Amino acid sequence: MKKLIFSIICILLFSSCEKFLDVNPINKAYEDDLLTDRSGFESVLAGVYLGMSSSALYGKELKFGFLETLGATYRTLGTTHFYYRASRHEYGYPNPTRNIEQIWGGSYQLINQLNISLKNVDAIKSDPYYNIVKGEALGLRALMHFQLLKLFGPVIVREGLNASAIPYLDKIEFKGVKFSTAGEVIVKLQADLAEARALLEKDPIRTTSRTANSNLYGYEKYNSLIDHRGARMNYYAVVALQAMTAQWGGDAKAAEVFAEELIKELESRDNSIHLTTAGELSQSTNKRTPNESLFALLDAELLNKNILANPLVENTASSSTSPFLFSDYNALRNGLYNAPNHGSLNDKRLVDWFALSANSTTVQKLVKYHFSQNYQFNDANYKLYFENKIIGLHQMYMIAAEEYAKSNPTKAMSYINKVRAARGLVVNLSYDASRTEENIKDLIFNEVRKESTGEGTMFAEYKRLFKAIPRTTPIEPKLEIFKFPIPADESLYNPQN
Repeated sequence: MKKLIFSIICILLFSSCEKFLDVNPINKAYEDDLLTDRSGFESVLAGVYLGMSSSALYGKELKFGFLETLGATYRTLGTTHFYYRASRHEYGYPNPTRNIEQIWGGSYQLINQLNISLKNVDAIKSDPYYNIVKGEALGLRALMHFQLLKLFGPVIVREGLNASAIPYLDKIEFKGVKFSTAGEVIVKLQADLAEARALLEKDPIRTTSRTANSNLYGYEKYNSLIDHRGARMNYYAVVALQAMTAQWGGDAKAAEVFAEELIKELESRDNSIHLTTAGELSQSTNKRTPNESLFALLDAELLNKNILANPLVENTASSSTSPFLFSDYNALRNGLYNAPNHGSLNDKRLVDWFALSANSTTVQKLVKYHFSQNYQFNDANYKLYFENKIIGLHQMYMIAAEEYAKSNPTKAMSYINKVRAARGLVVNLSYDASRTEENIKDLIFNEVRKESTGEGTMFAEYKRLFKAIPRTTPIEPKLEIFKFPIPADESLYNPQN
């Protein structure tokens, strides 16, 4: 499988990063020499986290770039714009083809690095951090496969779980691998996540804050595994993935059970991950609510990558004269954030995530990822600004609420109101007999949309529910829109018939 013969991404550009990002990843896994003690495995994991933060993946295209364009957050693009064909879901043209190939190839590269680590990890079975090393690797392998399933796999509500999906690589492979069905992928995801959860049972994040550095003494060798667990694959992220994969497979009840386990544990703890409070809403560090983050990537270049897509407020470019992406602000404001029956101009997301261009009163820019260019990554006071949230607590409340819409509508409404309050919406939505299951699910869907702006996640939600993508003229759901084509090299070197 040509696309699955790999080398890890170099991180020379990150040589000045925070300590745990300074652990040197390996360009090639010289297993016999390097994977003999914990530091070698720390290097593999460091390389994976940095690879995930590449512009081709979560550093841009899986967040506010390619995927956000597919989800129709941005204004209509001109024919010469890089994302023009993507905005029309025309995947056969060079630019979207390149994005798709990089997502496929880059993801499987990282999966193979994780498999190299997992193949050799028993070499450090006596190490006190063995469980964390192996648990992180299994959780990350599941996350990367899950992302691929959502983008390249079938539309389950239309094609079923028996439809062909993606290869699930649970060992090192240098040849063709049979594609698994969606159902088979979900079973393998659940197996990896169950094992990861057991290994991470004593994860320090369950007893300390998500940003805590548990390295006690400066003269001891630095251990990246116990620093800022919220920016590493951790116990809470694994449980969240159990909920998310169950929901994707159509098992709403199992998804609710996992989500509720997580919610209850976090609500019972002090100094932990929590929904944003009223007092925290006004703090600039909470624009993207890092205190709710179950798993994030620390990215020293996050702002620099973002402003290549979402220009700074002081940038005088306009949508007609630049390659930038501008939010479809009026549609989002009037049709979503301030929509009748559930919206409000007081929504902190509407207030904080959009700003007027310096030369116009009509061009609103998406500034969700913007912060002062003077903030330094190595300064602990600013570290939260450089977090790129991948999984958030908000999602868990909405996953649970989706099941409760049928089984416990009062609780569903309670969860909707909780997350609304965490965004400055103090007027609760009421529940009475007129609210049907579908009506409540519509409220949940719109709340998910409000939270997902700039996150690259709504395209998959439209796919999961087989819903039209909202534009002035809605894009009706079609299988060919929601399923990325398998890259040509993959089809050539790994034929399935």
